[in-house]
Order: sequence, then structure tokens, then C-alpha cells
Amino acid sequence: MNTSSESLDVVILAAGKGTRMKSELPKVLHRLCGITLIERTLRAAAGLSPKSVTVVVGYRADLVEEEVKRFAAGESAPDVDVQGISFQCVVQEQQLGTGHAAQVAMAALDEASGSVLILPGDSPLVTTEALSPLLEDFVAQSAELAFLSAEVADPFGFGRIIRNADGTVAKIVEQKDCSEEEAKVTEINTSFYLATSAFMREALGSLENNNAQKEFYLTDIVDYAVRNDKPAFALVSASPDALLGANSIAELSALESIRRQEIVSAWMAAGVTFEDPQAAYIGEDVVIESDSFIGAGTRLKGSTKIGTGVRLDGDSLIENSAIGQGSHLRLGCYVQDASIAASCVIGPFAHIRPGSELRDGVKIGNFVETKKALLHDGVKVNHLSYVGDAEVGARSNLGAGTITCNYDGVNKHKTTIGKDCFVGSNSALVAPVTLGDEAYVGAGSTITKNVPGKSLGIARSRQNNIEGWSSKKK
Repeated sequence: MNTSSESLDVVILAAGKGTRMKSELPKVLHRLCGITLIERTLRAAAGLSPKSVTVVVGYRADLVEEEVKRFAAGESAPDVDVQGISFQCVVQEQQLGTGHAAQVAMAALDEASGSVLILPGDSPLVTTEALSPLLEDFVAQSAELAFLSAEVADPFGFGRIIRNADGTVAKIVEQKDCSEEEAKVTEINTSFYLATSAFMREALGSLENNNAQKEFYLTDIVDYAVRNDKPAFALVSASPDALLGANSIAELSALESIRRQEIVSAWMAAGVTFEDPQAAYIGEDVVIESDSFIGAGTRLKGSTKIGTGVRLDGDSLIENSAIGQGSHLRLGCYVQDASIAASCVIGPFAHIRPGSELRDGVKIGNFVETKKALLHDGVKVNHLSYVGDAEVGARSNLGAGTITCNYDGVNKHKTTIGKDCFVGSNSALVAPVTLGDEAYVGAGSTITKNVPGKSLGIARSRQNNIEGWSSKKK
């Protein structure tokens, strides 16, 4: 049996609402470490290089289909290789059970011989590595059906794998149907099935809905294989956590805790120091280079990249951004869709908004906000300033309270500040406006006209002192 990319079809069951989630969002669109459950399953499937991936959708199918389309187009996970894989979604109009969902999927696949891997869409820790041994043993044993099981400390609620004296699978017994002895079995079914296409069609065609729920159960294909002496086996997974499902927000949170600790442990093994590993949130696609320090309460999300020797003091949120070698983010910074180069010092309590690019050696102080701003090498904006839609030349210094007034109520305009400029405190630069190289702006000025290079711009009323005014007022 060949399970190469030319013969393997993957089916992902993602039609259910997830009633126990108590949410209007489809279960598979909830997130774990920033990634939706369906995308996490798609990533695991893509790593097997299958011929096709078919996703069975149902509840709010349009939302799930959009997520699948983004993945297939390489938008949500650009580092995952999806070349050569055909993606499709098929709709299960009525949710009549997992067996019925598999029937809907098989009807959309061609009749060519090969193998079919069926995955639940709500097991967010599943990986390619957890699935690969099943495919390898399937080939080695020339089986018609194989499925993954797991040994767990608390099997309550799961179907039990009942084996014969020789170790072969006898049946799967659901929790409600277990005898006292069967309930003690700790090997559980995980709902990951691999079968020849011919067997899958044959077994699914035999399903009946003679149960209280009037549903067609995918687990019944195991019973079909046993009754008809088809070569079948259950492989006990070496990664049981990777196969666990999330049926409620609480279960999803528990799985996220597992994955968060795995991620942090992997980065510590790579030379990253965490002030408090339990209090760091590191996303799945984040990259951290060695000798960096991650303070407590740090949240790194999306495609964030942290360079060598970076220090993050803590309580910061960094999304889809790059922090260069040796830079230091003090307490409580928010960086989003921005680039910070090497040897910068940011914060505390700075807000680096989308489109900001901070070059080497930039210093941003407390309560400073930048947006769509290019700050060249050595620029200093030390406190209480807003720099938006602007370019600031190398080594320029913006005093406390400097504001680039970029919005006129209708359109945004750009402020351009040359090299080696100095802007005095509490100044407003009304865009569009340009300060030439080495220009100065007097404190408290509202600048509405360009200031030539090496000139001083002042725009404030003359000070008048009225002697004795205070005494007269009283």
C-alpha cells in the first residue's frame, strides 16, 4: 500500500457547531496559541504531502471555507508548503453524525485506488510527526484499516479500545455502553482513521443509524473490519496529548496551556531566557534568537521575530513585528506590524503602531506613539510625543510633547524632518511640512511652514509680564 502524495487523500471533519463551546463561532474557528483549530489541523495534514485535502463543513460553512481558502492560498501560514495539494470544502447539509460526514467527503473524492486519512478538526495539538507513524505502520502491515489510540490516566467519556488476548482489536465500546471491566480500560479511541479507499467506501456503506441519536458513527467502521476479518490495527500513539480534542472552552484552555509550555521549553532549549516561563505567551510562528531575555507578562504573537540579545522587560505585546539585535524594550510596550532595528531602546509604555520603522540606535521614551513613521539611525523621541506619517532624519531629537499634526479632518499628510534637527518641547508640526537638515524649532511653537536647513523656526506669541496683576485680581 502506497501512502505517498500521489495516493493519499486527507479528510477533515469540521461541520459541527461545538455546542459545548457556548459560542456562535464554529468550534474549529476558535484559536489555540493564535491559530484556529482548523488551520492547525490543515498544517498537520499538509506536512504529509497528500494528493488532496477535503474539509467537511456545515455550521456557518462560509466562515470555515474562508479560513481554508486563506490557508490554501498560503496567506495564513506562508511557511507551510501547500504546493501540489488540492484543497476543497464539501457541505454536510444535515449533521447526521461523523459517519455521515465521512460519506459526504468520500462522495467528493474520485474512485481511484489509494488511501484515505480522516482527521477530526477539533484536535488542535495534532502534528505531522504524530500522524506519520500511523502511515508508516499502515504500509508495513498491508492493512485495510488503522487508527490511532492513546493511553490516558482518565479515560472517562472516551470510547475504549477492547483487545483480544493476542492484542488484536476486538471492538470499540463507548463510555455509556461500557461494562464495569471495560470502563477500567485506559486505552481510548482518538478518531484518527486511515484506510484504503476501497475499504472506506465499503465500510461507510454498511453504516446504520440504529441508535438513540439516529446518527451514523464513524467508529462503526472498526466493528465492520473485525466482523469481516479485514486487516486492521490500532496504533498506540507516543504523543497522546497531540490527539486530544477540545469540546469546551475549558478543554481548549487546558490544551493551550500544554502547547504554551511546549513552545517555551523549546525556546529555552535554544538559549532563550524567560523570567517566568509560566507567564509568557509565545505564538506558534514566533522566532526568538539566542541570548534574548523575555520578561514576565510578555506576549509575542503572529510572525514576530526577536533578534539575538534582545531584552524585553515584560508586560509588552508584540505582534507581527521584528526586534533587532541587542534592542531593549522596557516595561509595558505595544508594538504592532512594525520594524525595530538593532540597539534601540523603547519605552517604558511606548506604542509603536503599524508601519513604523525604527532604524539602528533609535530611542523612544515613555508615552511616545509612532505610526507609519520612519526614524533613521540615532533618532531620539524621549517622552510624551506623537510621530505619525513622518520621516525623521538621523540623530534628530524631538523634545517632550512634540506632535506631528498629520490629519486635517479629511486627509493624512506627511511631516519630513531632516538630519541633526532639534525640536523643542511642546511643539506642533502641522503637516505637510518639512524641516531641513540641522534645523531648530523653538519650544512651544506651532510650525505651519517649512523651516530651511540650519535655521531656527519659532511660532509663538511674545511674552508679556503685567506687574502687580495677581494682587489686583485678589
